[in-house]
Amino acid sequence: MTTSTHQLDLLDNALDSLAEALAKFEEGDAGEPKAYKFAVLHMAHFIELVFKHHIAEKHPLLIYKEPFGQKLDRNKTITLWDAVNFINNEAADTISKEFRADLEWLKRLRNEIEHHRFTMDVPQVRITIGRLFRSVLEFLEDYSDVEIESHIPARTMETFQILSDEYEFRRRDALREADAVEEANPRDYSSGDDEPPVRLDCPNCDNPTLVLNEDSDTGYRCTFCGNEESDDLPATCDICGVQTTIGELDFWETEDGQPEGRCYYCSGRYHADKDD
Repeated sequence: MTTSTHQLDLLDNALDSLAEALAKFEEGDAGEPKAYKFAVLHMAHFIELVFKHHIAEKHPLLIYKEPFGQKLDRNKTITLWDAVNFINNEAADTISKEFRADLEWLKRLRNEIEHHRFTMDVPQVRITIGRLFRSVLEFLEDYSDVEIESHIPARTMETFQILSDEYEFRRRDALREADAVEEANPRDYSSGDDEPPVRLDCPNCDNPTLVLNEDSDTGYRCTFCGNEESDDLPATCDICGVQTTIGELDFWETEDGQPEGRCYYCSGRYHADKDD
């Protein structure tokens, strides 16, 4: 009876920390970057307790520093790295080198937060927390019977699902980046000016993430897939100078071998359609 109670308390503690990590991550995403600091601390606590729970399932005393000592000190438990080594000694590379590198990053940042000044690269924090979270879920799916999703509070379920899905997580980041580009380049289309659009739908990944980019050959780049092409990109007829789009131009090769874009009228399509 004591064993089951102990393990339940350990897992409940881990799940509470996960719920807090998700809530703080959500606050950070909503525009409060300081909240990511607490997301880091709670995520670190969650991972450590989940690993200890995994070990306690083998035997509850194994989470203590000297389980075979003459007198058990219940105030001294194993560290995260003791837990990682135990798990990898059970089956080599259960905690992969990449997973361990992320854990070392998390431990270092947590120590800096707890003990002295720290510098937090918010994009890196978001990406690494997402990667760590998915690694832990994969570990639990493969090596335990813990079912996390049923314990997630409804208020943080969306964040849980986004962090769980690498594609959706990357898509969310791409949308945030596209939003930032749009905010930095306001346009007043009501004035009738022929300003190029800041943001378009990307035909390659079907996301509204094709935005202005001065490093791109076309002047645009998708923040999700990196595509730089679209028929909807703004263009100018090389003959009459009318503003149009790439897809509306016909391209001809000039005498010097260069492509020349011609609009509906300058290409002769208008007259051909009229004759028909």
